[in-house]
Amino acid sequence: MVNLQRKELDQLFYSQEVHNDKILLPEDEARHCFRVLRKRSGDTIRAVDGKGTYYQALIEKEEIHDCQLKITDRKKSRSQKNYYINIAIAPPKKHSRLEWFVEKAVEIGVQEISFTITEDSERKNIKRNRIQKTAVSSMKQSLKAHLPKINKTVSIKDFLSHCTNKEKYIGHLNDGNRSLLVHTAAPKQKCCVLIGPEGDFTSDEIKESQDYRFQPVSLGDVRPRTETAGIVACHILNIINEK
Repeated sequence: MVNLQRKELDQLFYSQEVHNDKILLPEDEARHCFRVLRKRSGDTIRAVDGKGTYYQALIEKEEIHDCQLKITDRKKSRSQKNYYINIAIAPPKKHSRLEWFVEKAVEIGVQEISFTITEDSERKNIKRNRIQKTAVSSMKQSLKAHLPKINKTVSIKDFLSHCTNKEKYIGHLNDGNRSLLVHTAAPKQKCCVLIGPEGDFTSDEIKESQDYRFQPVSLGDVRPRTETAGIVACHILNIINEK
């Protein structure tokens, strides 16, 4: 096994194209490899497949459009979690804030990200390709091997009726019987937290969520922005599970 220097260990490439002893880098990854990092034939790099495996691969030829590398070693990630976090969020008005949320959630640790359109949503669509690229970049930056599942945008009604997570919570600002998420969420469970838009969920949406067994929760004595609330929920669930 080739000994990689610290700088090389801190650089990850991403590819889903793994075939026997070969891994094929996408063109954007290959371009970064050769034109930015100046890698050459005979160099060894590290890559991940987003499914939990790290690869050590040898560059046999400098080819951007058909960059096939020879796998010299592979290793399963040791960070497989015994819990599952799905943050379902109503996209904020500025897409850059949504990308910020995705970036930080991946760094902290999330297995699934869902997008819901509510009655008071300020944004009705997302740029899914940009969201995917943000998630990949954050995965590589934080040296993770698992890429979270990024779901398509759906209406709040469709999401409520199709959510299969065992533990389901909805964070809202309405007065009523809401317990703190940090005191309510159970560890080692498949959890979902539903985060509303800046104007919050409507009373009808909250009532309908409870019909689908979503428990109303509070994130604390604060009133954060939508994207910040998503990060807070993600962080709380990780802390609960890592005690």
